[in-house]
Amino acid sequence: MKTLDTHDREEFEKRYRPPQGVSAVDWLKKIHGEQLELCRELEEIADSLPAEVNRQKCIYAAKAIGPLTMGAHRFEEDVLFPWVEQNVTGHPELAATLERLKFEHFEDECFIEELIDALLRLGAADPTLNAETIGYMLRGYFVSMRRHIAFEQDHLLAMVSERKAA
Repeated sequence: MKTLDTHDREEFEKRYRPPQGVSAVDWLKKIHGEQLELCRELEEIADSLPAEVNRQKCIYAAKAIGPLTMGAHRFEEDVLFPWVEQNVTGHPELAATLERLKFEHFEDECFIEELIDALLRLGAADPTLNAETIGYMLRGYFVSMRRHIAFEQDHLLAMVSERKAA
């Protein structure tokens, strides 16, 4: 798995930390919106295979998927999850929920390296690529990401909302 160098870490800090006055929950919703938009782009790429591929869109997606995914994960694990652990009570499933999300983050980060390579090769019109395999990879990623976001919204954000309402 790719590690972040100091420059990358600073860029993530700028892009994926909430600005002053913006709550972590609102910031997470913004990040979810960006991730869902990327999922829509990836679905369009998958639907365009094998003959109608927008090569520029493939290159854009390849460049966006790593920073967006890893930045979202760092925000959640470094900011949101510790806050939730400190402030949300009365949910015995909380520890298991956070562990599940962290494990999914790890899986996503391992998989995106292969996906980035495939998207860049698709963008470069690599004739050795198997369109069926690339479509399967893309669909696997965006379906998994949508499921992950739905789980965060239905479980984690619901717990946080309960805490704010109390």
